[in-house]
Order: sequence, then structure tokens, then C-alpha cells
Amino acid sequence: MFAEPTNHPGRVTVVAPDGTETIKSVDVLPDWMKFARGRDGLTVPVVLIAQVRSGAGFTFHSYGSDGRLVAVTASLGNSPVAPPDRVSGWF
Repeated sequence: MFAEPTNHPGRVTVVAPDGTETIKSVDVLPDWMKFARGRDGLTVPVVLIAQVRSGAGFTFHSYGSDGRLVAVTASLGNSPVAPPDRVSGWF
């Protein structure tokens, strides 16, 4: 999915809508949840995903290691994981 080789720290912290934090190994996450495009167009590892309730399900706010928001992804219904075609854009 991403052309540039990028090293990932190995873990992503996922914050549920109720504030519960879970540490996920990148081995169990798809690439579109582990990496995003930074403002410069280069691939950056995602280290924090905040699941935010929305009227249609959830949105995922993905942050890089520098704390910047790098992607917002929509998930419809009760599904905790959105399919890649639901990605709203890269920042």
C-alpha cells in the first residue's frame, strides 16, 4: 500500500470512545491502520488511534509519533475497523 520503506515502533495505542486504552502489536493491524501519509507526502507510522463516536459509527483519528493528526478514517455501523475504501483522506 505504501511505496516507501518505513520502520514502525511496533505498537499502536488505541483509545476507545469510553477512554479505555489498548496497546496493539502492528503484527495484527492492516497497513492502512499502521501507516499514513504525512504533510510532506512521506509515509509516517501511526502510534495512536482515537476511536471517536459519530452518528454513523466511528471515526478513527490517527496520530504520528510527533503528535500530529495524520489521518481520519470513517467506520460505518458497529464495525470497529473500516475498510480501506472508507479512508477520508491523508493530511
